[in-house]
Amino acid sequence: MADPTSSPAEAAAGSALTDDNRKIWEQSPQHFVDRRVEMILEMLPKLGADASLLDIGCLDGELTRHYADAIGTNKVSGIDVALSERARENGVEVSVFDLNERAPLPHADATFDVVVCIETLEHVYPTDHLVAEIQRVLKPGGTAIIDVPRLDSLLNIGLLAFGFQPPGIECSRQRRYGSINEDSVITGHVAYFTRRALLEMLEHAGFRILEAKQVGQRSGWLLLQEAQGRRVSLPVRFAWWLYDTVSPKKEYLVVKAQGTA
Repeated sequence: MADPTSSPAEAAAGSALTDDNRKIWEQSPQHFVDRRVEMILEMLPKLGADASLLDIGCLDGELTRHYADAIGTNKVSGIDVALSERARENGVEVSVFDLNERAPLPHADATFDVVVCIETLEHVYPTDHLVAEIQRVLKPGGTAIIDVPRLDSLLNIGLLAFGFQPPGIECSRQRRYGSINEDSVITGHVAYFTRRALLEMLEHAGFRILEAKQVGQRSGWLLLQEAQGRRVSLPVRFAWWLYDTVSPKKEYLVVKAQGTA
């Protein structure tokens, strides 16, 4: 159900965007545990079997199960528009829900002990609305973990300086024009976050920031190449390692926040 305050044009744009996102996500859901996922698992609280978890953008539920195991619970809910049947097979109680419709999440106030929103916020237009909804469905004192690509990463700054289109910042939903890597996939991102912007958005919604950590995309990129059967040469591996070691502004930002509503 669409938000009654949205215009027909906004609703149509949201539906078209969601259809595009569904196609992108169904092509290559992430199953491997890279350094970014490891960091999220380390940040999750150990709460036990009575805790409840909501994964916004759960896809097929493979990573959701890792999050639930880290918390120690089987009370697992998810929200997505893609791969819902596979998520249910993985024990996730999924609500098929379009985050671009600006409607309330299909859950009551103060329902969940933990809400994770991983690689999802950058795919929706109503970002403030979604963050406010995370605050609403989270129990007071509950934990939210939100992970987004970082616009102000050193990699993006460097690529822009040399005239390349950075990964995840696209001018087309059909082809990666201007990319340094012709094999780059379309991400479908429509919202872009510096570290300052994400923290300000969360604080404006009433969250208390507990931790904000950055992590590079080297680990995930190498695991993706391996999953696709591509060989990465030693010079490329060394260059990635060197960059990841010295970079003061890495590609992802993972924030742990506490609900206060």
